Amino acid sequence: MNIIHWFEAKQLDRVTNYSSRTECIKNILDFGAKLYYYCSFSQKKEYYGLGDNIVYLGSIKNKYVKPVEFRILIILKTLQIILRSDSNVLMCNQDLVKYLKPAIFLNKILGKNNKFVLDVRTLPTVPETFERDMIKYQCQIKQAFKLFDGLSFITPFLEKVSLSGVSGKKPTVNWSSGVNINLFNTDKYDYARDTSAFRIFYHGGISHSRGNMNLIRACEIIVQKGYSIELVQIGKIVDKDLKTYITDKRIGHWCKLYDAKPLSEMPAMVAHCDLPVLPFPNFMAWRVSSPIKLMEYLAMGKPVLAPNMECFTDILNANSGMVHYYDMHNEHVIEEISNAIIHIIEQREYTNAFIKNQVCIDYVKEKFTWKAQVHHLYKFCNKLCQ
Repeated sequence: MNIIHWFEAKQLDRVTNYSSRTECIKNILDFGAKLYYYCSFSQKKEYYGLGDNIVYLGSIKNKYVKPVEFRILIILKTLQIILRSDSNVLMCNQDLVKYLKPAIFLNKILGKNNKFVLDVRTLPTVPETFERDMIKYQCQIKQAFKLFDGLSFITPFLEKVSLSGVSGKKPTVNWSSGVNINLFNTDKYDYARDTSAFRIFYHGGISHSRGNMNLIRACEIIVQKGYSIELVQIGKIVDKDLKTYITDKRIGHWCKLYDAKPLSEMPAMVAHCDLPVLPFPNFMAWRVSSPIKLMEYLAMGKPVLAPNMECFTDILNANSGMVHYYDMHNEHVIEEISNAIIHIIEQREYTNAFIKNQVCIDYVKEKFTWKAQVHHLYKFCNKLCQ
């Protein structure tokens, strides 16, 4: 394999998109491989210290014209790569499958050994349009399965769901998200107690579809039962009525909702919590997702409360002691979450809160660094080109 050319329909400077992609690029380069990452931008072309390895396709800022320009340039760039070189890997996400068809055709005509990989990191995530979007998604998968040389998925369950509608075999690989252990490094942060309340924590997108309202209502039950807690949720607030709910209920003294903060601030906030919670409801897009937040919390030595969905249970079972699971199928899921949190509170003495669990830390360092995950992709691409 000479070079990996990775194409994504992604605006790299939007929210925290850059954090995972730059980690992937850095670690591929550390293996001595060459990689170019092609993407779009929201406001500004940022290179994050990676120079030529990030290639922005297009310059138009108009939100209607930009996607058209980007896709035309994808076609032209992939054709150029096929004409000029051989034994490369061209990788794209499902939304770009049809735009690599001309390059696949040219590669075949010229008899070259360039290989094409579909990389799937997510399913459609909007509950209201999920069924309609999944029809389009399955068409994209079937096209890629027919035309591409290999497929990569972020989790084993995503692979299972995605390939349920196709027959035959193709080379596949699973490589998940990883943790930046230089950032999420417990030695850098103070774990001293700064509150007498049991602090529950969440960071990420804040919306009904991610279960944040369920978590608020579960914590209301806990407070009503006389427990001293604090709920801190940080991230992009998608559904503004959550803020209204907190105000109307007058629970802002213990229920804190903050806009997104830089990723660099997250490890200290995790260090100062007792229990990170991942309250995702029983929705397929979450069940197949990458457990990056779980790994970040474990890297900080924090056992986590999560629903018993495949993206978590495929990695850690209930006997690990690192994850407390609640039943996502329970029709009274709010009570299920509140009972699970109360059980954890009663199991732990306050003197043990904020403690660093070395078992959690060691597990992530062994299996879920970015280097460990990207190595799966690197080996897969190398083997395809042999």
